Amino acid sequence: MENKRSHFIYQDESGVVGTTGKFVVGLLFIKERQPLYDIIQEVRTKHGYWKEFHFSEIFYFSSKRSRVACEVLDRILREHIYFRALAVSNEKLELKYFDNDIKNTKDLTEDQIRKAKSRGMFRAYNYFTKELLAENASILTEAVVYLDKKIRMRDDNIFEYLKREVNFHTGKNAIKVVESKDSVKDDLMGIADLVLGAINYDLKKGQNPMKLAVVKVVKQYVGKKIRFREWVFK
Repeated sequence: MENKRSHFIYQDESGVVGTTGKFVVGLLFIKERQPLYDIIQEVRTKHGYWKEFHFSEIFYFSSKRSRVACEVLDRILREHIYFRALAVSNEKLELKYFDNDIKNTKDLTEDQIRKAKSRGMFRAYNYFTKELLAENASILTEAVVYLDKKIRMRDDNIFEYLKREVNFHTGKNAIKVVESKDSVKDDLMGIADLVLGAINYDLKKGQNPMKLAVVKVVKQYVGKKIRFREWVFK
C-alpha cells in the first residue's frame, strides 16, 4: 500500500508564556529522516559526542557542545528540510483569553489561581502551535507531528486539539497523528531544539559567544530553509 505521508514534523517551544520578552514555537518539517540520522551519527562519531542536543545547555565553557551543534546544524540545514517559527510578545499576550478562571480570580484560592495560569500557559503554546501548523498545512498529507515529551497537565488536550483543528481548517487529513517523542531516543527533536533556541537567543540579544556561534550558523539559513515571523495582535 502506498504511503501517503508527506512529512514528519518536530515541534518545540522556547521561552516562557506569561513572563517577559517573547516566547517562540517552532516546527521542523522533514520528508526523509534516515539521511539526517546518518549525518548526525557521523558528526557524533567524529567528535565522540553522545549527549542530547539542547541549546540551553551550551554554556560559556561549552566549546565542544557549541562546535558539535554548529557542525551538525550546518550539515542538516543543507538537506531537504525546512523550519518555521512564530514569535509571540508576552507584553501583548493576555492569558485570560486561554482560561476563563483567570478572568475571575477573586473567588479562587492561590492554588486554583496557579493552576488556572498553568492551564492558560499551556493552552497559549497549543494555540500558537496550531496557528503555525495551519499556516503551513496546504502541503501536508497524513503528516506525523511529534511533541517533545514533557510533563503536561492532565487536561491539556494538545494531541487531539492540533489534529482536529488543523484538519478542520484544511478540510483534509493533513495530520494523521500527534504524539510525544523522547528527545533521548530521537536526535531530530534535539535539532529542532537547537534551531529554535538559536532563533530565540538572537531575539533576546544574548551575549554568550558559544551560543552566538550556533546563532551565526542558523542565521545563514534564515529566509531560505528557516523562516519566522512575529505574531500580529489584532
